[in-house]
Amino acid sequence: MLVLDGSGSMWGQIDGTPKITIARDAIDTMMGDWPANSPIGLMAYGHRQEGQCGDIETLIEPGSLNRAAFRQAMESVTPRGKTPIGRSVERAAEALSHEDRAASVIVVTDGLENCGADLCELGSHLEASGMAFTAHVIGFDIGDEEGQLACLAEATGGRYLPASNADNLTEALQTVSEPEPEPAETLFVDEFERSELGPDWTIDYPEPSGFILDNGVLVTMTVRAGGIGDAEDQPNIFRWTGAELPDGDWDLSADFTARMGEVKSLGGRRAIIQVSRFADADNHISAYVVRQGNSNDDMWLRVRSVSDGNASVSDVEIAGDLRGYDLAQILRDFEEKGARLTLSKRGRDYLGRLEMNGWTMQEGGPEAIETPPLQVLLTSGAPAIFAGTLGSEQTVAEFDRVEIRGAP
Repeated sequence: MLVLDGSGSMWGQIDGTPKITIARDAIDTMMGDWPANSPIGLMAYGHRQEGQCGDIETLIEPGSLNRAAFRQAMESVTPRGKTPIGRSVERAAEALSHEDRAASVIVVTDGLENCGADLCELGSHLEASGMAFTAHVIGFDIGDEEGQLACLAEATGGRYLPASNADNLTEALQTVSEPEPEPAETLFVDEFERSELGPDWTIDYPEPSGFILDNGVLVTMTVRAGGIGDAEDQPNIFRWTGAELPDGDWDLSADFTARMGEVKSLGGRRAIIQVSRFADADNHISAYVVRQGNSNDDMWLRVRSVSDGNASVSDVEIAGDLRGYDLAQILRDFEEKGARLTLSKRGRDYLGRLEMNGWTMQEGGPEAIETPPLQVLLTSGAPAIFAGTLGSEQTVAEFDRVEIRGAP
């Protein structure tokens, strides 16, 4: 349901054009790309009576788009009244039977709620009561200093977008009307809920003293310095031979914590955590988190490809003690909250991604970091995981989930 503001302030002008005219034109542009199989309706408020918070009307019931009818209905909206955003969204949710099926509302408003509704509370209520209800709100030539418009959107998983002119409004409508991408399909998952790895896993040069399955996690510790591909006989590379990477795009992810204590994990100056597609020491590609162990004590996220022994790397520095990072806190977060490390394939591009579990490397920093893409023509081998050190200190890591997803 699209909810159009018909309050009196929509007669205000931007560059000599009434806002109601700009809104009609922007909505009509959006309708030009509207999916044929996506039902839509039109509601307006404040367009019939002055000073009446109940002035809300469904102009077009949700159904297949008739663009000419939509234009005609919008032309009938003559701004004159108040701004009952909350009641309108509630009415739209009821019209969409949101308790029984997924539903979304797009609100275009040039004013704030002035009929007493608490939009934050409303958003939380609708999110809790519906199957999958989403409200997108576009604030057209209006500030949202108290955050009520944004709160309604964000509480329902929607987006709040400000728009100051015709181009901004058209762009905002196109943004919120784009269909949600299909979720990635999970192809293989292992959560290690057993006492032995079993036949789906092959361990290269196994050293049993260096790993154990315990309480739903694979605990692995350094046996010998090195990482995936550093030596032909590197111990305890865990290859997931019971799973297959698809021919197209994919994500290979491992959820891990880096346990600290008497034996350090990422506290080790050269610690490394890796997910990989591994054929042999001369042919593999890995995403990994590594501490350099140099005088600056910095930490990097890398994707590294080795083909016939020739290596190429793409990386990004994610922490360093000379650049305002609290490395001690970062190490505690790796230990206590954990992270997800992913090797992603998109066409011929491969990249590494680190997603922190509710924490960031720096205050206000992103919860996900990616490397620049590395172009590789061909890779082969099985999915693999590894934790170790490139130096002399021992590393301990706990993997509690690995999965392969096909990209949407």
